[in-house]
Amino acid sequence: MKEAELRKQLEFNQKALDIVLAIDRIRDVSPGPAAIFSGLAHVMCDHFHVDVCLLYVADREMGTFDLKVVQERDQTWRDTATALSETRIRGAMHEGEIALWKAADVLPPDLASKLPPSFRMAALPVFMDEKPLGLIMMARNTPPFEDQEVDLMRIAESQIDSAIVQAYTHHDLAQRNRELETIYHFDRIRDQYLPFDEMLDVVLQELCRVVEAEMGFVMLYDQQGKQLEMRAVTHDDLLHKVAYYETMTQVANNAIRRAQLVCEDREVPQCTIMAIPLILRNEIIGVFGAVNRDPQHRFTGDHRRLLKAIVSQMDTAIFESLEQRRLRRVLGRSVDPHVLDRLLAQPNVDILKGERVTLTVLYGDLRGSTELAQKLKPEMLVEFINDYLGRMAQVLYAYEGTLDKFIGDEVMALFGAPLPQPDHALRAVRVGLAMQNAHQRLMADWRARGIEPAALGIGIATGEVTVGEFGCEQRTDYTIIGHTANLGARICGVAKAGEVLVSPETYALIKDSVEATPVSGVHLKGIDAALTVYSVSRVLD
Repeated sequence: MKEAELRKQLEFNQKALDIVLAIDRIRDVSPGPAAIFSGLAHVMCDHFHVDVCLLYVADREMGTFDLKVVQERDQTWRDTATALSETRIRGAMHEGEIALWKAADVLPPDLASKLPPSFRMAALPVFMDEKPLGLIMMARNTPPFEDQEVDLMRIAESQIDSAIVQAYTHHDLAQRNRELETIYHFDRIRDQYLPFDEMLDVVLQELCRVVEAEMGFVMLYDQQGKQLEMRAVTHDDLLHKVAYYETMTQVANNAIRRAQLVCEDREVPQCTIMAIPLILRNEIIGVFGAVNRDPQHRFTGDHRRLLKAIVSQMDTAIFESLEQRRLRRVLGRSVDPHVLDRLLAQPNVDILKGERVTLTVLYGDLRGSTELAQKLKPEMLVEFINDYLGRMAQVLYAYEGTLDKFIGDEVMALFGAPLPQPDHALRAVRVGLAMQNAHQRLMADWRARGIEPAALGIGIATGEVTVGEFGCEQRTDYTIIGHTANLGARICGVAKAGEVLVSPETYALIKDSVEATPVSGVHLKGIDAALTVYSVSRVLD
């Protein structure tokens, strides 16, 4: 080999070695993806003496090529180098070979015409196992790229591929750590047990910070209207623009329909929206979403994974908060506030769903209320009935009974639901006797006002019933259905004024704790055989 050729080969080998060592050093010392990408662009810019070097990296989820780094020696050509379209970049990746271009080959005519004839561009696709990883675009005004430089580019590509894979690994580990930190952070928010609206506000503020969103929003699903309704946002100004509100609603409904996170880029109005449905126990709760209007800040796969991490911690909290609100709505007037607090403190709040339980039901009904209504003025009758019902409710709550409903002047109460009460039968009898005592005091008060009030009869029955939330979209009640409910009402119907009458099943549970007189041969409507019921006079202490 001639000396000149040998020298040229040695020079090529040295350049190749320098490139390999430089890229190897980047892999060894770079702390993360950004440093790796910047280092690769810097090496290519230095070793190939180009004015501008651009590094595009494949988005593994979206299939696009994102510009990660622009390394420049001369800003004159920066805009020119970045003018390549996504189509041209994809074309270079599809070819899979190093491409050398003149400006007129790849740039718009108006831009190419402004460049000197000596302006050249080189596109270096990067693959690993035939999988596209990225593209390095280099541009310089002079001199043209030579064959030896193309060979060096191939050598560089053989090292760059593993550097990009390492950057992916760095990124994946960092992203996993960020997701874990996000889960931990939102878990702490959930454990603060903030009021519902305050919790939503805090979550949305943090959501915007984590996923780098301009606005966050929560829509809740109205089970009655069967539609999503905006519940909380971080910026109200967008909601005042109809186009944005309609777009957010469309994307949110799309997420519900597909039962998965969706991310959409919209042209009109220009924005990027991602939304994820809240679906728990096969029930639609609502939608979490985020919006960015700046087209340069599209939501990435990382943002989507972070949003999923957030929702994984908050869906249960929101569901439980909504269930607690539902409990307060349905049971707020039925149980004592202290009992309601104990119910809400339970992790399982499915008590409104129907279940079969054994409990005791109490009915209290005024005797002669029809005649009383005919004697009293309407306003006086209302005052008396309200006074009576109020005193009965106080007694009931004192023994942690559940007020099923008021039926005119009749009181219906439950013992053993929604909270289990092993002594439900005896507790009901204690309440019945206490109600009679309270009613005696009420009668004395009203007699002092010159009014002879109606007396009270009480009937109690024990047995298996179905208990739960019954009703329709417009109204529901927490109540019971079953033979025991009817039996208790029938017994109340035959109870005398001032009497507490209990069914045989109730008496069997309390007979060692009370004084009672059997009443045999009682015929009740809907029951063929005569019954023996028991009139309870007192509880043995």
